[in-house]
Amino acid sequence: MLASQRHLKLLTGRADVKTDVLWQGKINLDHRGARDVGVPDDVDKRLLAASSGTLLQREVDLCDAHGDPLCYAASWWNTNTADAIVLDADADNAYGALDRPVWLKLAENKTELFREVRRVYRGQSERLSSAWGLPTDTYFWGRHYIFWLARKPLCVIHEVMSPTLETYLGPAAPAPRARRSRSRRT
Repeated sequence: MLASQRHLKLLTGRADVKTDVLWQGKINLDHRGARDVGVPDDVDKRLLAASSGTLLQREVDLCDAHGDPLCYAASWWNTNTADAIVLDADADNAYGALDRPVWLKLAENKTELFREVRRVYRGQSERLSSAWGLPTDTYFWGRHYIFWLARKPLCVIHEVMSPTLETYLGPAAPAPRARRSRSRRT
């Protein structure tokens, strides 16, 4: 959502990577509720304590010019600071969501952030496979990280990359291991 869109533009060589806001709203979570809805542990451990239990959740697809998804991102924002960054009173959508990349607004304000990558994932998701029209056995790469602002957690972002990116990066599946001959003869 922040740096990812900028990186996708550089990677694909296209300036027309778009943000498609799927959902945005304030949610109330407690420690048990966070686990029940499948949010990363860092939302529970780092963000909830700083946000008094209310978070701004945002879900977006970052898409190419044809509307094909390149990345799905879900984020949870500290409501004490997020309103000034993520919400847009003049937005043309039902969520009041900033319909331009969040990183552009941060750059305009010269906001200095620290990104701490917490985990990298590889796995399957029936929900994303279905939403993106892919076979259910498709593997995805993902990651989640925390953005810190003035030594306080601003948000936790969870991103899942579309296999479409293999066009630019090469195959996502690990290369098969070469079999070693048991013979020492050459």
